[in-house]
Amino acid sequence: MAVFSEPGEYTERVLDVVESIPPGRVMTYGDVAAVFGRPGARAVGMVLRYSGGTVPWWRVIRSGGHPPAGKSAEALAQYEREGTPMLPCDSDAGYRIDYDSAAWLP
Repeated sequence: MAVFSEPGEYTERVLDVVESIPPGRVMTYGDVAAVFGRPGARAVGMVLRYSGGTVPWWRVIRSGGHPPAGKSAEALAQYEREGTPMLPCDSDAGYRIDYDSAAWLP
C-alpha cells in the first residue's frame, strides 16, 4: 500500500492518463492500465481512491459502462454537466454510460 501514499511511477502514470480524458468521454479502469502496457484495473481503482479527487475520477468507469461503485449519484451530476452519453439500465444507479459513444483512448 505504500506505493499509493507517496506518488510513484505507476500512480503518476494513472493520474496523467485520467487527467487527459476529455469532458464527456470515458475509459474503463482496464483501459487506463492498458495505455502503458500494465494490467491492473484494480490498481487503477486504488490510485483513484487515494488521489483525493485531484483528477476527473468519474471519467473512469467499470466495464459494462457502470459508474464507479458507490459514487453513482456524484458521478451522474458530472456526466450530465459534461454531456456524457448515458443509457437507462436496470441497476442501482439506474443508468450506465453509452460506452460505444463515449469511449476514448489517448
